[in-house]
Amino acid sequence: MKKVLVAILVLICLQSQAQKIQEQLYYHSAKGISFIPPLSRPGLVYEGKLFVGKKKLNALFNKLNDEQLNTYFKKYKANKTTADILTFTGAVALPLTNIFIAANDGKVNWWLIATSGLLSGVGGFLNVQAQKYLLFAAAYYDKKMGYTAHNFVPKQQSITIAIPLGK
Repeated sequence: MKKVLVAILVLICLQSQAQKIQEQLYYHSAKGISFIPPLSRPGLVYEGKLFVGKKKLNALFNKLNDEQLNTYFKKYKANKTTADILTFTGAVALPLTNIFIAANDGKVNWWLIATSGLLSGVGGFLNVQAQKYLLFAAAYYDKKMGYTAHNFVPKQQSITIAIPLGK
């Protein structure tokens, strides 16, 4: 039971750290590359075109043909691929396995549930790390090209509605 609680605490810590990093991931450059925070997948804007997904980002980095940018892209792909595998395993494969085990034995395997949550949390954390490498690539390219107006926005702007409860 203690191991399950430790695993849950680690998952919560990874998730909160990933959310803090994700709130800081936004970068805009009028002339260079802009990093677009992910709605479903992260992307880069270059010369007015949006590059989203590994194939389009690969085409962009091949077009720019810079060794450091390619290094950032390789790190992005490595983290993204590992994150996708861990997330799939944690969110789909292990829960399905748990259902089949529970159907045969009549018991829920809590170790599989804890492992599933842990793998999903680590996958989310690696996803954020992958996004961070795209952000680094955008900042590096602008620095290399001499664009000095770096606009890091710590949080995305949000619209809130307040409903007064009294007079």
